[in-house]
Amino acid sequence: MSEVLDKLFKEIYMNKKLENKIYAIVDNRHNIIDFNKDKYTKFLVTIALRLGVAIEDDGKDIALQFSGEHSEYNRYHESDNYIGALTINSQHSIDNVKICTHKNGSSIATLWPMHDDNDKQQQSKDSKTSAFIEYYINGSRLFTIEDIANYYHPIFLESPGLSPVALEKEVCARKEEALRELYARETSRLVDKNKTLKETLDSQIAQNTKDNNSKLQTKVTELIETARPGEAITRRPRKILMNVDLQEMHTKNRGLVQGVVLYFDDGTSVRNNWSGAEKRKSIIDKLVGREVVTDVWGNYPSDQWFANVYLK
Repeated sequence: MSEVLDKLFKEIYMNKKLENKIYAIVDNRHNIIDFNKDKYTKFLVTIALRLGVAIEDDGKDIALQFSGEHSEYNRYHESDNYIGALTINSQHSIDNVKICTHKNGSSIATLWPMHDDNDKQQQSKDSKTSAFIEYYINGSRLFTIEDIANYYHPIFLESPGLSPVALEKEVCARKEEALRELYARETSRLVDKNKTLKETLDSQIAQNTKDNNSKLQTKVTELIETARPGEAITRRPRKILMNVDLQEMHTKNRGLVQGVVLYFDDGTSVRNNWSGAEKRKSIIDKLVGREVVTDVWGNYPSDQWFANVYLK
């Protein structure tokens, strides 16, 4: 008899409570304070995992502002659930969030996002954050609130029924894939950058070479001597000029004079004993390391003597 009365009394009490229920919450505010460390950490992790919002763990209050409609009453937990819009710390606004409250909305117990998919919705509701909270507190997993929000949350939305271990495994796989993609992008970017840089440098070098050659050709032109009419001109193949030297040379008519000797990359050399050797050397010195062509006139052998030097 006593059990029947207790059951009847409880039903009357519940029905009475439902009659007095608040069916809408407008601009209801909740502050989760650091003083209650367990609840504070629970909401840090829960909000990061389920809503994807990373709140800095700096001990400052977590300000939750909610407006929504009553969804259902949970007889087992004696709690009211509401669906609506949630604003976190006056910065992050999220629609379609369900909150679980006690005492007609005066105290928030937990929260989770709503899903269009019924299976996902049930999995989201049933998902537990206790393991993540424990991991975060004792440091057995090296992740931060930012990690949970940035990496674990997207997977939680896709598969809210995954266990913490399965979630962590999937996160690791995606991080590795992201690193591979980042490496590939960076490698491609650096290749393109180096290619562009090489093309730019090659262009600059080519232009500088052209400008320098033009200046040198102007200087070399000062040395050009013209053969006498009808006199044969012999040109040597182009060679790389390696060195220029002044040497004393014997002449039939002028005796001992200073002349210029050119040395090439193939080991050959040619001479010139005309006057103005020092000026000739100073100008030809600037052609060292470049391909040049020399010529000679008349019967003078081109493998021993030169008259002019041309830049090629």
